[in-house]
Amino acid sequence: MIHRLLFLWAFATSTMAQTITFTVSETAGLRRFGYPVTASLESAEGMIADADKVRLLAANGQEVPAQFTAMSKWPDGSVRGLDVDFSPSPGPMETLTYRVEVGKDPKQTLRAGLSVTETDDEIVVASAAICHRIRRDGKPLLTSIAFGENEFIGPDGICTTLQPGNVEIVKRGPFNVTLKFGPVQLEYVNTKSWVKITQHADDERELAVDAHFNLTKLPLLWDFGAGSWLYGNMSQLSQTVMIQHRSSTWDILTAPATVFATAPTFDGCGHLADAERVAAFGVMKADHDTEVKLTAEGRIHIAATRRDLTVYFHVVGQPIPVTAVTSPLAMIRPLVVVSVQNN
Repeated sequence: MIHRLLFLWAFATSTMAQTITFTVSETAGLRRFGYPVTASLESAEGMIADADKVRLLAANGQEVPAQFTAMSKWPDGSVRGLDVDFSPSPGPMETLTYRVEVGKDPKQTLRAGLSVTETDDEIVVASAAICHRIRRDGKPLLTSIAFGENEFIGPDGICTTLQPGNVEIVKRGPFNVTLKFGPVQLEYVNTKSWVKITQHADDERELAVDAHFNLTKLPLLWDFGAGSWLYGNMSQLSQTVMIQHRSSTWDILTAPATVFATAPTFDGCGHLADAERVAAFGVMKADHDTEVKLTAEGRIHIAATRRDLTVYFHVVGQPIPVTAVTSPLAMIRPLVVVSVQNN
């Protein structure tokens, strides 16, 4: 009887050792549809021999399509850091539970999504709907974002304060493509037409992203998420609008000395648009050192003094409520992943 109990205990322990459980929580009060998630998990040494031999299951046991990437390894060659990229659809304030099952081949074949192609001069990240062209030398970093039949990037492209280094392709899709250029990282997801740009400096300094969008049909419409939506338009090429923190409020300035409006908070996001194209923007952790400037030439300047700056640009067509499948606020308020257990 004792031997049988020991066998059952060993069997149960072995079975439990083959799963990693985590939760995904919606914390902004927004319904998400196919929202991209990266669950960065750690497994025990020797637990995962191959990132291709795992699958993702929902709480009801149903398999969930996902991309698995080994981000680091133990001395014995087994996977230590495992990234799981997938696209759940939680409701407002909902928490979903998932588990990674080890040693099982995924039964579902992943559908076509993002792909990466390379030349000597550039890297192209593309799907059936969108195509991004990235220069290896970073001058500029992005030269083209084509969405459907529309080109969204103007002649000056998108540039970063930090000079990009040599490229490392961390993830190749189909759910997530991540490119590291030294201190600059670009991240793409298959369910949204955005690019996430992160700069990391060794010390605190002013970091900025400058983007030139192909918005040519005046007037250009602009808005900021600042507690409520503040909006206006620019009908002449010389016009600008800026939001910055001054004293105890956020001021929206349409000229250096002209205050258009004030707001107690800044959500860190907004839009710049013409009659056909829309560029949504977002900055993570917008605080008193953040400044956003928009111009009637289609330029967006986002700057902050810090060590890390993460900026999103999401391109869609008009009208926004029809073509956009997410909001700027949802873009900069990602779902929260918590590892529950590592058995």
